[in-house]
Amino acid sequence: MLDKGKTDPNAADDLRARLDALKADLGEVASREKAQGGSRNAKGNDNAIGKGLRAGSELIAGVIVGCAIGYFLDGQLGVSPLFLIIFMMMGMAAGFWNIYRMAARTSGGQTGKDR
Repeated sequence: MLDKGKTDPNAADDLRARLDALKADLGEVASREKAQGGSRNAKGNDNAIGKGLRAGSELIAGVIVGCAIGYFLDGQLGVSPLFLIIFMMMGMAAGFWNIYRMAARTSGGQTGKDR
């Protein structure tokens, strides 16, 4: 039986051997991933984030352009919110249409000129 505070030397040696084997295994896995060009999951996530940001910017750009055109026409023609509302809705529709086309293109579907 061991006294309090003392450790079994055989257990410490066994633990050291297991830790060394684990380090060797981890080193092999890391070198294999490095040889393959990094983690595939990270590249997939970057691609998904890029597509999401593009979809958001497509929608926002459509709304902003539509609002700008509507605001300009309202100022020129003197009708207060009429063209702003109409062109804002058209900008939203254009943004959603662009998102739809982008999603259909990435999933392999055919839209518009591709048919």
